[in-house]
Amino acid sequence: MTELDLAAAAPDILTRFSALGPLAWVLSAVGVIAASAALIAFGMVLTRLGVAVALLFAHIGKAVRGFGGDLVRFIGGFIVSLLLLPVALARLVMLKPVPARACLHSSWRELRDAGRALISALLLRPLQLLGFSSIVGHVAARLPVALDGKEHTSLRSDSAVFEGYTVLRELARGGSGARLLVAQPDDRTRRRISLAHGLVVIKSFDFDEGTRLAEMLRESRSLDSARTLGLVLDHEASQRRFHYVMRYYEGVDLGKFVRTLHETAASANVDAHAFDRTPGLDRERLVLVTSLVRDIVATLRDWHGAGLMHKDIKPENAIVHEGRATVVDLGLVTPLASQMTLTTHGTEYFRDPELVRQAMRGTRVSEVDAARFDLYGAGAVLYFVLEGTFPAHGVLSRFRKESPACLQWIARRAMAEFDARYANADEMLRDLDHAIFGGDPAAVRPADLPSMRSGVEEAKSDEERFLDATLRSDSVRTPVPPPDATTSTRPTLRLINWWTGAYRVETVRPLPQEPPAVRPRALAAAIGVLIMALLALGAVVGIAATLTNQ
Repeated sequence: MTELDLAAAAPDILTRFSALGPLAWVLSAVGVIAASAALIAFGMVLTRLGVAVALLFAHIGKAVRGFGGDLVRFIGGFIVSLLLLPVALARLVMLKPVPARACLHSSWRELRDAGRALISALLLRPLQLLGFSSIVGHVAARLPVALDGKEHTSLRSDSAVFEGYTVLRELARGGSGARLLVAQPDDRTRRRISLAHGLVVIKSFDFDEGTRLAEMLRESRSLDSARTLGLVLDHEASQRRFHYVMRYYEGVDLGKFVRTLHETAASANVDAHAFDRTPGLDRERLVLVTSLVRDIVATLRDWHGAGLMHKDIKPENAIVHEGRATVVDLGLVTPLASQMTLTTHGTEYFRDPELVRQAMRGTRVSEVDAARFDLYGAGAVLYFVLEGTFPAHGVLSRFRKESPACLQWIARRAMAEFDARYANADEMLRDLDHAIFGGDPAAVRPADLPSMRSGVEEAKSDEERFLDATLRSDSVRTPVPPPDATTSTRPTLRLINWWTGAYRVETVRPLPQEPPAVRPRALAAAIGVLIMALLALGAVVGIAATLTNQ
């Protein structure tokens, strides 16, 4: 039909359409609604497709960055391995066989790590790019064991070495290079070490496996300190080997747990916060992870009370087990009254910069309030659970995700300058309790924290205290809404000492075994609305076409 034909037929169509009466208005309204719904649903589908494309590019970028990092590690490890060979030869010529052997072990480790990086770049990264994450995880877990040559060392031979223990499996090695073996004690050994149930982990150092004397001496000094708290159940030393036994906690480290929570939270808030600043954890997740940090600070309070500091507080050294966070890794435990010089051992970004400065000055442990070094680590861990990453700039690190101001303030004060941070772990613990026990940390102001109130009270004069006490009953206060019963529970107090009245606060609420899952239903709902809208629009067009033909 030409434009003239359409113009001529238009009055006839309008006449027939008007003859329908109320039905014409109904069809018009349905058509407008259907068209609007179709446009909205189409926009939702385009938004979800855009998010999917962005996630795809992020996945590709992550794989490319990992490939580049593997290549850098391969080249660097290979070069260092070659440079260590002439050093080992020179030490051997100087009749120093032990240092030469240690240098050869280091060269082999660098070459082994370079081989791992090359295999990862050529095999694992392409598989990860194609979506075979489970295969990549299995190969990444088994590859270090195969390259270490430990497949020939059976668990039966390990059980023969550690009398009274049946070795079940080996864990990944830490920074000290020691072997970590999960074992089952026999009945006689259980009675000797006073362990009724559960497994143990054996941390073993062996000169024949590349352990350095300095590492073994440092661990042995930490052993004496940890035994005072009952953290070490058993130990034994020989001419070439040294090991000690601790309780084994089955669980996931706090770092992996928190990263999973942040990933699921980010996926859940893709639509709601598409144009806002980066969202943080919701109230439920926030209370959960903060209660785990509270467990760490409570452990530090007990350790500091016993005269010990941990010196390596970080998320990977806290295991989430049965709803609680348990501090592990006793390799750097040091008495607060030690006359040894401070060392810079620890993990970067969770290690106190003041510790490094004091160590460079040659300060002894007993000459400073070394317990505050652990408080810096606790503040860095609190920053980590709020942001999902480490504080790269210490106390100056910005909070880029949404989180309660009171928790940000606690983290900043714990990482503040040495004299400005918390005086002890108990003070930080009271602030954390006040922030999370109400169920909604966002409703707590930094000025409401106990440490702030105590500081204000100490600075007041006698006249100001008298006026506060006199006017307190007449003051009008804004009522505070009760906490949501779904996210808060009353804390449980357990009496520890009947004579002194000391008590311990149990965990705020039980922690789920797995992070809450996110159900991606938005895309399916949008497609369903789009289909229904198109069907309705098609029905309207069909009716209109029928009327036109008539």
